[in-house]
Amino acid sequence: MDQVDITQTPSPNEKGGLSFRGLIEVFYQPTSFFEELKDSPKVLVPYLALAVVCGLFFYLATDFIVAMQMELPEVQEAMEAQRIPLEQMKTIMWYQTGIGGIIALLLAPLLIAGLGLFWNNFVFGLKSSFKQVLSLVLYGEFLYMIGAMVHVPIMFAKDTIMVTFSPAVLVADQGMTSIWFVLLDKFSVFHIWEIVVVGIGLSVLCEVPRNKGYLLAVLSVGGLSVLHVITTGIGMLFR
Repeated sequence: MDQVDITQTPSPNEKGGLSFRGLIEVFYQPTSFFEELKDSPKVLVPYLALAVVCGLFFYLATDFIVAMQMELPEVQEAMEAQRIPLEQMKTIMWYQTGIGGIIALLLAPLLIAGLGLFWNNFVFGLKSSFKQVLSLVLYGEFLYMIGAMVHVPIMFAKDTIMVTFSPAVLVADQGMTSIWFVLLDKFSVFHIWEIVVVGIGLSVLCEVPRNKGYLLAVLSVGGLSVLHVITTGIGMLFR
């Protein structure tokens, strides 16, 4: 796996401000943007932008997440067993949820890029570097998190974290921690949008037909989603 170099080295054919332009162009002209990004992958700016959006999301949404978690039987049992006051437990869970959530979302692009590199280079025999794959994944994750921000005003309007643009709405009564909710939520509008955009990027990067780019995106972005569903299922076995 290639070492990640976060320095921004411009390509001779690169137009100015590619790192920042990409944060907008990935939404409406991903193909032409990824054509530029292929020869001059960017990591620092999209990673910082992703961190800012993740931080803002959890700052606004963590109260709703904690409120949902406080209703879980295992949390109530832990409070009784350890005699932790309600407000103290809320504070502990607020920081754990916020900090842990941000860290998890910032690690996700590295895992997705690792899966992408594995499928690209070792399974299908294509040519790509870890930095190239990571760069386009970061822009895809940024797009996804902007989509996640759309949930926030609806959360405030409904006063609940149970907001989703996916078939998971059909099993909302089972709670966000149920395996069926987690599974169906992977088919959200924004997950699909991210896979489509990353698929476009991989088809440009690896110089393969668009349908093969989509397959690579499903195997990499979707691969991480599958791992999330599996770990959720395993966790439920021990409740």
